[in-house]
Amino acid sequence: MAGGGNRMAKLILDHRSVKQGIKRLKRKVLTKESGTLVKSVSTVVRPVTDSKPQEKTSDPLILVDASAYIFRAYYSMPPIHRSDGMPTGAVMGFCSMIMRLILNRIVEGERPRLVLVFDAKGKTFRHSLYPEYKGNRPDAPVDLVPQFALVREAAKAYGIPQIEAATFEADDVIATLATMAIEEGIDTNILSGDKDLWQLITDREEIPSVHMIDPMTMGRITYDEVVEKWGCGPRLLGDILALAGDSADNVPGVPGIGPKIAALLIEEFGSLEKLLANVDTVKQRARREKLKANEQQARLSRVLVDLRRDVPMDRMTFPQGIAKVSDLQMAEFDSNRILAFYDAMGFRDLKRRFENRLNQSTTKRGNAKSSRPPKTTIPTPDDYADVPF
Repeated sequence: MAGGGNRMAKLILDHRSVKQGIKRLKRKVLTKESGTLVKSVSTVVRPVTDSKPQEKTSDPLILVDASAYIFRAYYSMPPIHRSDGMPTGAVMGFCSMIMRLILNRIVEGERPRLVLVFDAKGKTFRHSLYPEYKGNRPDAPVDLVPQFALVREAAKAYGIPQIEAATFEADDVIATLATMAIEEGIDTNILSGDKDLWQLITDREEIPSVHMIDPMTMGRITYDEVVEKWGCGPRLLGDILALAGDSADNVPGVPGIGPKIAALLIEEFGSLEKLLANVDTVKQRARREKLKANEQQARLSRVLVDLRRDVPMDRMTFPQGIAKVSDLQMAEFDSNRILAFYDAMGFRDLKRRFENRLNQSTTKRGNAKSSRPPKTTIPTPDDYADVPF
């Protein structure tokens, strides 16, 4: 019970923190060497061209895959409990991760376009098409389940909009918001390691653009990286996943065809539809027969892996009065609201660090104010009434 002062939990937390810090440093070195290290999720970096230098644009839409964040936070933290026994390790990890993203901006009065996207409770439209969809996944750990509601409370304390849509997955909502952002001329940064979302990545020369950032390494997943890993660009990634299947989501695909063969077939024929329409021209007999026998399964798999980019507005939980992506912003900064949440959760270390950052900001503003030159007053003739000249 780190919140209650349990020394063993604190030692475990410190030990894991050091190990994770070392791993993060190694990953950052690798991403820095590859040129994909992201210094700020609030900035979009344009590529260098011969005609003009590298250009940076700020204030993109930042979409956080909330479920992925919560699970990563849960598995990165030791078992921590509040004084009443409520598990809080995932909440603490989540708060730490979010604060690293936005703390400096919000204490300076900025309101980032940051949105948490959640999976809605219950079955999705994919389950109605294929009841076995994600049927191989185990239930969430018992001590994690009650922490989802606490993470939502944390988001309210920070003032972060939360969006979900009944019968749709978070990936569909993210895809829809990113599509809306492009239509409104806004760049998008998606924080998630989910390969399904790689389908949204645009070429960095496209403006506006959609970028993927791995929240653990803060490395940008580029268009070229998708091509290198899958043998195709993001727009055809769904075709490859449909052929090869996806064991993580229990998507069947075509038995006997893995990612490499799928990539070769899609490269040769141009798309899944063209492949199935010309299946008789596939040279290898075994592949040809597998494709013929599993044509409907391949089509079903393509629907399952496809990201819906048209989730209806009235199905998404947009903040009241907001109808456009460009209007999505964090609420006005309220330090008392955040401190009250930390007190309620028993997060004394997070509270201390937060207060220190607030004090630094106050001191900085005070020093800046005191360093200003005194205001110049323009003299008037009356000021020299008694001067003999």
